[in-house]
Amino acid sequence: MLRSPIPGGRRSQRIATKKRANLVIDRGGGQKMFPCLIVDRSQEAFRLRGNFSLRRGQIVELIADDPEDSVRCEVIWVGRAGSRQEGQAGVQTVGK
Repeated sequence: MLRSPIPGGRRSQRIATKKRANLVIDRGGGQKMFPCLIVDRSQEAFRLRGNFSLRRGQIVELIADDPEDSVRCEVIWVGRAGSRQEGQAGVQTVGK
């Protein structure tokens, strides 16, 4: 397990991984699916890398290899342009 900083100064036990997944986002009454990479995870949160536009507090669905393993998440942080976390987002599970 790796200890990775989370923006805002909090720290949690993280497991580094590189698993492909899809992020489903509601946009204008319709859903759009974006491929992403799960960079690391903790028990209830994920750090994702991908080409998506998210905002803090947004509810999304993360779908891993098996569509049955989908989980609803809330976006808790988004990497700023020019930062080390650009193109990344942190999401926390909110239930199935």
